[in-house]
Amino acid sequence: MNEILLGNVNLSFWVTVLLACLLGAMSPGPSLAVVINHTLARGSMAGSWAAISHGFAITLYAAITTFGLSVVISNHQQIFDIIQIIGCLFLLLMAFRLLSSSGQAREESLPATALSSNILAIRDGLAIALFNPKILVFFTALFSQFVRVDSSVGEKVSLALIAGGVDMLWYLVVVLVISRYGSINRFQYASGWINRLFGLILAFIAVGFIVDITQIW
Repeated sequence: MNEILLGNVNLSFWVTVLLACLLGAMSPGPSLAVVINHTLARGSMAGSWAAISHGFAITLYAAITTFGLSVVISNHQQIFDIIQIIGCLFLLLMAFRLLSSSGQAREESLPATALSSNILAIRDGLAIALFNPKILVFFTALFSQFVRVDSSVGEKVSLALIAGGVDMLWYLVVVLVISRYGSINRFQYASGWINRLFGLILAFIAVGFIVDITQIW
């Protein structure tokens, strides 16, 4: 069967991108705490603004990463090869963290309800993404597996939009769950099982990347 092509790459490429970005968004961290905090403090509207602004910042980060990697590929192929290997190892580390998730509420991950407003939610959503160096590391690790020398501008922009869009939608789902059921403990217990499931998937994706890289070599 012929593979469905979108641009210069096939459909399976974009499905892998979508899934990998979802796994990254679902990885527990301070962004989750910020979104939950504003949702509890002022309701779903503030939580949604935090999610939307966070997704916007992620789009910017992803765009900077994709275009920056293209420059590295063009001028320093050996450096890019090293980035790819380190990226695969980083994704495997993320998979291990997800697989080892306890599924239980942890005291340090529970946000304390604070004063909130829509403006503060937007500010915090942007800040927690823009000033978190782990996000840049993640996208460098992830997109080093997808960006190629012949990647078009449209493909790079699409990668960034997928990353930001998936991130935004995931946190909007978090807001919906928290605002409707109001139970952080219940959410964290469910997310623990989800983390382990997607950790396994991420491990398979990372191993697939390693196999592809070694075949090229």
